[in-house]
Amino acid sequence: MNGLSMRAHAPLLPIALLLSAVPVVSAAPAAAEAQAKEELRAALGATPDRARGAHLFATCTECHGPHGEGNASGWPPEIAGQHPRVIAKELVDYRAGLRWYDPMERIAGRHVLGSTQEIADVAAYAASLPPSADTTPGPERGVGKGVPIYVARCQWCHGARGEGNDERFVPRVGGQQYEYLLRQLHDTLEARRPSMRSQHLRLIEACSTEELMGLAAYMSRLERTSGP
Repeated sequence: MNGLSMRAHAPLLPIALLLSAVPVVSAAPAAAEAQAKEELRAALGATPDRARGAHLFATCTECHGPHGEGNASGWPPEIAGQHPRVIAKELVDYRAGLRWYDPMERIAGRHVLGSTQEIADVAAYAASLPPSADTTPGPERGVGKGVPIYVARCQWCHGARGEGNDERFVPRVGGQQYEYLLRQLHDTLEARRPSMRSQHLRLIEACSTEELMGLAAYMSRLERTSGP
């Protein structure tokens, strides 16, 4: 198993142990950051072709589902209705090695998405899909622990309904797959998201396992908004 596989599939360890033993990645390699910045600028400057994006999206359906709904496993998120700039940024981050998950690193690579134009095309198409009604929310019993955390620490950026912000590259989290949200919280704590803004760690590092579950459950149950 290569290094990327190991980091993508590393087990979730107790938070306290990880916080004391694993250094937080404070800065990505300069070359990778420069590559991502250049490719993102090019993708955002392109005029998207949604018809071509629909053709490219066929590759995405194997994991993300025919309607971009993701699945309940916690790996493929719902991408239908996600902000196009957010999708484009995630693709270039995987492409540059600033975000880790083997399947996505391969799909975002140049042998599948051959150009930044194709990134713009598939991002625009996925964003145009209506948010799915088939996502799996977290347990309702845990929501109470998540509400005050979200309101105090997350709402100011992600929005009261988890709608995010396209211009600022803030993803829509409302109605997202619960297990995916929970995994991203753990990945942030466990230094598996090198491109994640460091403020995210500061906001959740003191949370208990139950509070993280409640936070993910609350976000997964927030009202979905249609369109990016």
